Amino acid sequence: MSDPVWYYARGESEQGPISTPQIKALAAAGALKRDDLVWKEGMESWLPAGEVNELYPSAEPKKASKEKATSTSETPAPSAAPRPRQRFLVEEADLKQLICNVGRGLIVFGVLMVLMSRGCDSLGHRKVARLKAISQSAEAEFQNEWERAKARLEDEQLALNEKQDRSQSQQERLQRIPAEIATLDQSKRDEQRLLRQGRWRDYQLRAEGSVTANQIGSYWRRVAFLFGTMALAVGLLGVTPTTEGPERWICLVMLVVILYSVYSSGSVWDGGL
Repeated sequence: MSDPVWYYARGESEQGPISTPQIKALAAAGALKRDDLVWKEGMESWLPAGEVNELYPSAEPKKASKEKATSTSETPAPSAAPRPRQRFLVEEADLKQLICNVGRGLIVFGVLMVLMSRGCDSLGHRKVARLKAISQSAEAEFQNEWERAKARLEDEQLALNEKQDRSQSQQERLQRIPAEIATLDQSKRDEQRLLRQGRWRDYQLRAEGSVTANQIGSYWRRVAFLFGTMALAVGLLGVTPTTEGPERWICLVMLVVILYSVYSSGSVWDGGL
């Protein structure tokens, strides 16, 4: 069996390959420190030199290194040894960047969901109010029109009554006014009955239907709002620890505001969108 080939690393610098006597000599001379990482063929991962009995037999190992026997006699190239610190730093940076990107995506998605749910809820309430106003204004406009016509006849009747010497035509006119007022009232009642069975009824049904539809839609808009705030909170939780400077503080403040105003105050749970 050939002598195993060793590699050792200190900081970002990796050295090797060297033989077993050479690395033992470095350890004995103090050139290889206990916290320097070492690796040889058959070891699963890099270990501090102080934990390898072969280099520091007097030290109590913190971990038992698992070695695998090998029958190859070829000397591996330096690139065969894993690069622990560089690899770990790259993997950690990639993981942080991935979490940060996912968090930012959730923030954008959450903001859109919140804005859409609040906007649709406002539009739903406005639609209900508009249809109710149309129904009420149609009846009020009809009532005002007939009241104005009746008021003209009553004013004419009052003026003729106050006149002392009336002509024959004025006297006849005064006698016809009560009949005209009665006819006007009857016409009003007939037309009002037709409108209540027709156009006014349609307005009323549309207004009532919009109220029901808005109540159903309000439930799903509230669900969308909650889902959006949750996505926003999760996104902020992901971005906050992976960023630095002003961005971290902005995310932290937004997270506190969301958790307090949306969830702690209970405005969403009691229907107060």
